[in-house]
Amino acid sequence: WLKKQTKKVFMERLDECFKLFEEDIPYPKLKIRTMKTRWGVNHKLDDSITLNARLIRYDVKIIDYVIIHELSHFVHFDHSRSFWNTVEKYMPDYKKAVKVLKE
Repeated sequence: WLKKQTKKVFMERLDECFKLFEEDIPYPKLKIRTMKTRWGVNHKLDDSITLNARLIRYDVKIIDYVIIHELSHFVHFDHSRSFWNTVEKYMPDYKKAVKVLKE
């Protein structure tokens, strides 16, 4: 049951976050798995993102941050200033989410 709910919530959030993007980025395939050290991964080669299943324990705002972070990698495939500007463009208060995820 939890797996189905997680997929449903993540797909809904991905749809909402993807709509925000003005840049021409691919709509990614969504993969979900439990990861020990990462909240999300962008796989540019196959146009997919992987989200950590444990994200379901967090508020929707935190899930949105991870999705926006991974979608932003389709625009800038690094963590440059330009990348963070893109993240901030779609989530001005992203630093709060980062703080929550580091706790």
